[in-house]
Amino acid sequence: MRLLVFLAWLVLALGCQKDVLTLRVFEAGSVPVSEDVTSVWFLDSLRGFATAGAAWIRGHVLASEDGGRTWYLDTTVVNRLERVMFDSHGVGFVVGLHGLAMIRWPGDSTWYTFRTDYNWHRSAYFWSYRHAVLVSGDGFQGGILRKLGPEVWYIDTLHRFVNSLYDVWMTDSLTGCAVGLGWVLRTEDGGRSWQRQPPRGDLFCSVHFPSAQVGYVCGRGGTLLKTTDGGRTWQVLREGGSIGHSQSFRALWFTSDQHGFLVGDGGLFWHTTDGGRSWLPVHGLPRAANAAHVFAQGGRGWIAADAGRIYRFEY
Repeated sequence: MRLLVFLAWLVLALGCQKDVLTLRVFEAGSVPVSEDVTSVWFLDSLRGFATAGAAWIRGHVLASEDGGRTWYLDTTVVNRLERVMFDSHGVGFVVGLHGLAMIRWPGDSTWYTFRTDYNWHRSAYFWSYRHAVLVSGDGFQGGILRKLGPEVWYIDTLHRFVNSLYDVWMTDSLTGCAVGLGWVLRTEDGGRSWQRQPPRGDLFCSVHFPSAQVGYVCGRGGTLLKTTDGGRTWQVLREGGSIGHSQSFRALWFTSDQHGFLVGDGGLFWHTTDGGRSWLPVHGLPRAANAAHVFAQGGRGWIAADAGRIYRFEY
């Protein structure tokens, strides 16, 4: 009887195994630092930047000119950096610990500091070099949301929250969403006011909108959310924290409304082609790697991970 039960379980387990997607290119880049890499952004297929660092020790901006195969040290600062992004005009922005915020102009090789304070900036979205939304948080508490403008060194509006905030994305100059510990927020006036949305129950750590209406959110406890109306309502694609759903997600990125990537702890790397209804594990990311960020465009992608690791892939 026990043998029959075991065989039945084995057949069921094998039948439930997911296929694994093998990409045509997946390789580790050569990175000159050993601190955690926290984000990555590419301007085109060759030129990219990444942030890295160790809290209270140092931070780095890394750069690549060969599509992420090799990286060099661009800038070093006194504390950990969390996020890099570029706007549509090629202006670059970096934020991190100690309230550090820096800007880099097109054609210039220098990052200029325009803000420092005592907060831990987790993420930011700049829709121009004059206007941005910054989200901050110290551990799991002390969330702060700043609307910057009409110049980036001027605080237009400041909101404080009990829990930490971790990410923000704007679909245009007025509409966007911010997420954090138990919070999904939405603005319709460029960040001056925010309305809390119903999703609760996870540390929501990443939000991305591939289009104005379709957006996705993931949580550290394994939750996946989707909106098809610009963040007004959210559908639960995956309930985190339950049996069989105890994955630790860190970041997601969609190249279209249907096609996206999801990364997390323990080498987690997933791919969807149906708008998040189903996910296929992707072969390549080591189980020892804890991925912090993913960025993809034009058939290429990059993953930022702990211990000074950046991976490049082609899909």
